[in-house]
This record gives sequence, C-alpha cells and structure tokens, in this order.
Amino acid sequence: MNIKAYFELTKPRALVVIIFTTCTGYLIAELGPLRWVLLGHLAFGTAVAAAGSLALNQHLERRRDAVMTRTSSRPIPSGRVSATQALIFGWVLMVVGYVWLWLFVNRASSMATMMCGLSYLYLYTPLKYTTSLSSFVGAIPGALLPVMGWLAARNAMDLGGWFLFMILFLWQIPHALIIAIRHRDDYLKAGMRQLPVVASNVTATRQILLHIVILIPASLMPNVFYLADWFYAMSASVLGGWLFYRAVAYAITKNERQAKLFFVSLSAYLPLLLIAMLADKWIWNAMH
Repeated sequence: MNIKAYFELTKPRALVVIIFTTCTGYLIAELGPLRWVLLGHLAFGTAVAAAGSLALNQHLERRRDAVMTRTSSRPIPSGRVSATQALIFGWVLMVVGYVWLWLFVNRASSMATMMCGLSYLYLYTPLKYTTSLSSFVGAIPGALLPVMGWLAARNAMDLGGWFLFMILFLWQIPHALIIAIRHRDDYLKAGMRQLPVVASNVTATRQILLHIVILIPASLMPNVFYLADWFYAMSASVLGGWLFYRAVAYAITKNERQAKLFFVSLSAYLPLLLIAMLADKWIWNAMH
C-alpha cells in the first residue's frame, strides 16, 4: 500500500486551508468559553470528510488530470493508486466524516459539510467542463467552510454567519479566475470551460476587479451592523486596500509576475481577514 500516494489524494495543502477556515468560523461564532473537545471533534470530522471529497474529486477528474502538466503526476494518472481504490477510499472517508460530525458536533454542521462536499463534487466539478458560470457555483462550497464552523458553535445561522458566507463567496470568484488565467493552456487541453478559456483574459480580469470592488465594502458589513469593532474595521480596510492595489497592478500589466503577486496577495487576504475578525472579538472581550 502506497501510503504517500493516498496522502496525496487528500490534497494536504487544500485540506489545511479547509480545516483552518472551518475552525476559525467556530472560534468567531463561539459565544461562551471555548469548548476544546467540540473544536477537536469539528476539526477531525471536517478533516476526514474533506479528505474524502478531495480524493473523490481526483477520481472524477483522473482522465483530465492525465493531460494537464501540473496534475499529470497525481496518484491516479501516475498509476500509484487505481481509480477503484481512490473511489472506495474517498467515499469511506467522506461518510465517516459526516457521521462523526453528526454524532459528536451537531446535525446542522454535519449537513452543511455534506452540502459543501456534494456540491463541490457533483455540481461544480462537472460544470467546469460545460459552462463558464461554474466559478459562481464553485464559490458556494468554498463559502460554506466558515458556516460549518459557525453552525458547530451556534447550531443555527444568523447575520454574522451570512456575512462570513458572503465574504467567502465573493473571494472565491477572483481566486478561481486568477488560477484559470495562470493555467489557461492546461485548462484548454483538459476541455475546461472557465471564463479565461472561453472568453479572454481581459473579460476575466474585469470580473476579478468587479468582485474585488464588491468584496472590500462587503468585508466591512460586520462593522455596519455592529458585529465587529475598530480593530477589524482597520484591518479589513488595510487588507482591502492592498488587495485592490495588487488587482489594479495586474489589470494594467497582465503579465505573469503581477498575476503571481495578485494570487499570493489574494491567498493571504482571506486567512488574515479571518484572523483579524477573531482578534477583534478577543480584544473586545478583553476590554469589556
């Protein structure tokens, strides 16, 4: 058994981002003392379920992964894991994760995690090959990640949870588009229908700028509705200003260097924004 290959099936880097985003959503939403055992169950259940869905994603995309340079060395196209093995591995992990969350966290969090995994696999993944609108559909499972943590803490959605969903949704779209721009040739070979492939980089860049312009004021909505304080407002403003600068710099030049800088800035923006929201909560609690 090639343990390393099975580990690669779970896309470890993506898995770390998923666990971080979900657990941060819990920490932001928790109203009382931190429940470490619950947080541990949330992290474990989320990790197992997400690992399963990421493995199943590689199973679904195995033939297209084989023709793309950046994915041809993945476990299935490289022959280190068979398609059947990946299918069984993915479904076992996903079901175990959902059941774990259902039993040890709560039903709401488990159901949100199911919605996240199943929409990612059976809505977004096939739509990538049929319509350029797939980026908007794919933004939904990504936006559910902090909601999974929010529901673990409160067992219900409220305004703060919806704001987190909105911020993550708006962030996902430029993130997906800049990746598609940077890997356009690979996407074209695989038959993907992402916007930069079916239209042009110019059209995709306009969508990136539009969603960045919407994201920045949207990120300040928690302050407008008195759900966050000065530290978050200051942090969100600075981070938003920097992200806008990087987006405009890329839009003007459209070269690979600026695309990479924008991608790095965009990737850093989200965790820093969530950390700022969490720090704002801790500062508020310490001062009151």
